[in-house]
Amino acid sequence: MKKFLAAAAAAFLIFGACSAAEISGNGFVEVEYVAYPEKGESPNATQRVAEVMARRALVEQIGELYINSSTKIQQYFDGREVNDAVVAKVEKVLQGSQVVTARQPDGSFRAVARMKVFGSNFLADAVLPEDIQPVEFLQPKFTNIESDIDPNFEGGVAQDYTGLIVDCSGQELSTAVLPAIKMLDGTEIYSFRNVQRQIVVNRGLTGYSDSAENGVQRAGSNPLVVKAVFVENCDAVVSDDDANKILAANQRSKFLNNCLVIFVR
Repeated sequence: MKKFLAAAAAAFLIFGACSAAEISGNGFVEVEYVAYPEKGESPNATQRVAEVMARRALVEQIGELYINSSTKIQQYFDGREVNDAVVAKVEKVLQGSQVVTARQPDGSFRAVARMKVFGSNFLADAVLPEDIQPVEFLQPKFTNIESDIDPNFEGGVAQDYTGLIVDCSGQELSTAVLPAIKMLDGTEIYSFRNVQRQIVVNRGLTGYSDSAENGVQRAGSNPLVVKAVFVENCDAVVSDDDANKILAANQRSKFLNNCLVIFVR
């Protein structure tokens, strides 16, 4: 943590810690700070305070952002998962963060600092290994018990679903750069290991929404919807039956291959 805070301090004078960061539905980490003028202080000085403090908050948030269910960004800086190449890339991304400031009627300034997570040369690109080759998705396994087959399946063959919505509502799901979907025994059925690197970099493995009805365009007009049994930090754990439905549906529609997935929080 000391190295992370030192790097952040050098750029934005950061100290301290904060709660886990969240990736918004449009793929940004965003924080705001409102600065009120001191007596006799110039508007320019107040604006500068708002901008500096917003950047401080953003760097703290990025440090607390999950990469996967067991690793946060700050762990690349504090000795647990040190990787100098990743550190250099993340620091460069932090330096490129944006701040938009607006003066408000009461004389205060509202500064919004934001950083894009997905896209070439942004955060996902910095933390995702460069030398990975996608591995095949697991093969679905169905029993011969008719009740185990979803009504939308014909003889165990999936119809054309356009995407996947995993309902994690009511659970404390954290957002992450590289989340996964798992079976009850911990086996991953969907992760960055299954998808072409550039697709993950550009789109992200999942989008996030607060509703299964709104903000889920990414999953298309006919998504497969399943309920998470529980979550592990940023990962969604589904029943074995649902895992098989997902895998079978993907064999036909390839929505996992294209990251057409939404996690509802």
